[in-house]
Amino acid sequence: MALHQANVDERYNDNPVITTSQIKGDLQDIQARCGSVSLVIVDYVQLIEPMRRERGENRVQEIDSILKQLRAIAKQFNCAVLGLAQLKREVDSRYEKRPTKADFRELGGFEQEAAVMLGLYREDYYDKQSTQKGIFEVSVLKSRFSSETTVNLLFDERFGQFKNLAKSNY
Repeated sequence: MALHQANVDERYNDNPVITTSQIKGDLQDIQARCGSVSLVIVDYVQLIEPMRRERGENRVQEIDSILKQLRAIAKQFNCAVLGLAQLKREVDSRYEKRPTKADFRELGGFEQEAAVMLGLYREDYYDKQSTQKGIFEVSVLKSRFSSETTVNLLFDERFGQFKNLAKSNY
């Protein structure tokens, strides 16, 4: 999880076991020192531990609860929460490997709780002969603010950086 406040304060919590209440506590500390928080990045949501385990509750139900708590944190701190998730490996076994909304349904309440869902796809990862070397497709699978679309970006592996393909100097 990375906590970042407009170049004034940057804080990383790489504890492998974290709960939403710990995230909330970190944000309260930053808010007390800096006044506001603008972005919280959770890498990745499935690693967050539930605050309490309910008898008979499965992992999908736990993830649903965690996502609701992250949404509440976003509202409480008036900030964006970017939650990263890994899709199940079943995507690799099907012909069409581009992520879809249905892939998120298996992970829990992502589709219900997220304001925006993005899917990343890189053809040259699956096809070594691809002419699309370094091109990432970023698909807006769901958005409460805009339409669903796909944007192609150039990924520069040397710097771990995405670049706009529309600019000719790349």
